[in-house]
Amino acid sequence: MKMKSVLFTCALAFSLWATQAQSIFDALENNDAVSSVVVNKSMFMMLSKFEAALDTEPEAKQFIEMAKNIQSLKVFTTSDKQVTAQMEQMVTKYVAQNKLIELMRARDKEGHVRFYIRPGATEDKVRELLMFVDQLSGQGQINGRKVENVLLTIVGDIDLNKISGLIAKMNLPQELNRVSKK
Repeated sequence: MKMKSVLFTCALAFSLWATQAQSIFDALENNDAVSSVVVNKSMFMMLSKFEAALDTEPEAKQFIEMAKNIQSLKVFTTSDKQVTAQMEQMVTKYVAQNKLIELMRARDKEGHVRFYIRPGATEDKVRELLMFVDQLSGQGQINGRKVENVLLTIVGDIDLNKISGLIAKMNLPQELNRVSKK
């Protein structure tokens, strides 16, 4: 009887952990005012299979090497002000709960950009990169669509020196180039 109690407690603890492992940002996927792109580890692993076909292109090889180490990439965009306020609250809560470190922030007349990281094994690597861009005043466009707010999170073993290659290959917001170390 005691063994059943222990097993039940372990199962309950695991289910609570698994529920919390889902990102707070997943709720944005079902919001009609939000455009989203979610790329999971399986897709990155599939991309790494193309390595043999890309032997001649050093830039492509660099992208493949980086892709092998990424677990997930999520991009959420909106021009809805209420959703933006919700995103900002989510970011604030997520940063505090996960003890992310502010890497940098930039502000000008076109908008605000904030970068947060979860440190990795070395100074040049991070386990998570989170970017939040808001209030672009109609200046921002991704693939020809007006976007005022962008939330991006990348989880994995991310080399900050190589992030610009991923940005270019996946047509991600160019603000991420500000993170790359020189």
